Amino acid sequence: MKFLYKILFSILVLFSLSFTAFSQTTEKTTIGASGYPLPRFMSLVDDKTNMRTGPGLEYPIDWIYLKEDYPLKVIAEYGSWRKIVDVDGSTGWIARHLLSLNRTGLIINGSQNLVKSPEERNIIMVTAEQDVLGSIKKCQNNWCEMEVGGFNGWIRNENIWGALDLEAFD
Repeated sequence: MKFLYKILFSILVLFSLSFTAFSQTTEKTTIGASGYPLPRFMSLVDDKTNMRTGPGLEYPIDWIYLKEDYPLKVIAEYGSWRKIVDVDGSTGWIARHLLSLNRTGLIINGSQNLVKSPEERNIIMVTAEQDVLGSIKKCQNNWCEMEVGGFNGWIRNENIWGALDLEAFD
């Protein structure tokens, strides 16, 4: 009986480890018709942007964004239209000319400390509140350097909406 419990315990541990590994996988990246990867993040050009239910002006407006530089994840392309997902999970279509390649990030998961570097995590440069918007300068090893309110610092990419897992750029 004791042997059976050990086997069951081992199976349970293996199952939980495989579930954890599965849940941390990154999104599959493909190349869209534009030549850019999908998914990717872009930001809004204007302080008022319509999101439509389909890829064209004939489709109804589903949502109006009122924030310039707001980050959106592009998940599909159709001609000059981009299908996007926002931080709340809403999806829709926005014309390409209303989106910028400028990288911005929105602080998520509550207040977050931006630190001097990934190696110097004990030196806090600034604390940013939930939903604060900043510019992403570069990302590497799941850390991103951002400018928030005139302060520069590094933050884990899991705490910003604006960078993909394991994304690296500068």
